[in-house]
Amino acid sequence: MRYKVHLCLLAAVALLSACESKTGSQDAPQEPVVVYAAHAAESYLQDYLSGFTDETGIPVNIRFGEPLQNLNEVIANRGSPPADVLLTTSVAEIWQAADEGALRPIKGPAVAEVPDVLRDPDGFWAAFDVRYSAIGVSPKVTVPVVNSYESLASSEVHGKVCLSSSALPVNRALIAMLIEDKGPRQAEILVRGWVRNLALPPFEKEEDLIEALRSGTCHYGVLSSSVASDRVKSIGPVPLYIDIDGVGVARHARYPESADKLVNWMLQQQSLQQPASSNGRNIGLAGWRDEDAVLLAERAGYR
Repeated sequence: MRYKVHLCLLAAVALLSACESKTGSQDAPQEPVVVYAAHAAESYLQDYLSGFTDETGIPVNIRFGEPLQNLNEVIANRGSPPADVLLTTSVAEIWQAADEGALRPIKGPAVAEVPDVLRDPDGFWAAFDVRYSAIGVSPKVTVPVVNSYESLASSEVHGKVCLSSSALPVNRALIAMLIEDKGPRQAEILVRGWVRNLALPPFEKEEDLIEALRSGTCHYGVLSSSVASDRVKSIGPVPLYIDIDGVGVARHARYPESADKLVNWMLQQQSLQQPASSNGRNIGLAGWRDEDAVLLAERAGYR
């Protein structure tokens, strides 16, 4: 009888220990998801992603860096700490990450809700945000004579056009899609026309271009919809060409399930719609054509 009682006591102690262990594992803090993002997003991203932690209990650590550095470290899997999620400032970056095999397909329902033109056909990335290229018109211009990218190359606006650097993602995406739509030769003729009509050399920053338009130094320019442009009229050519901020889960993510949850949460928060008046082509084509766009700009003298 004592032997049976002893066995019962041992079983009860083991059961109690198992329950305590299980309870402890449930209460254990979750490991943080590591997001690689550009410095430009630093002012808002921390607060924005805190909403995910509030809802799920999963902490998020953001490592801010230069876009190209983030991309290269995710591709080479050499960042410290390693990335679980990559957030890029252009389609060219997120497309290259997928092309180099540095991303894994996003799991979860939210990616399927993103319009087809704004996500990778195989689910490796999706657009987190969208911005449009537009034609900016100086407030000094009373009757605009420009309403298309072709009219920016006309002799009528010689010495009145300004551009920001061709290295900026939105301009590279624009040229890439012009190549896709018009073919390399016609796209280059168009860009050469812009350069021929420049009032000043291309500005390094879009903000400087905005100021030149406000002052009337430049009458027309190509702008991104994401830049504050008070007092500068914006004309949206048809089709509208876009660029995106992209998001994807790193192939070597340490916590892929949490990373998928975060990406799905981000996509649900944004709830992007089909871009109006776009050319209807998948934005990934701008990534695929990115190198062609860089070479075209060099040949055309567009710095």
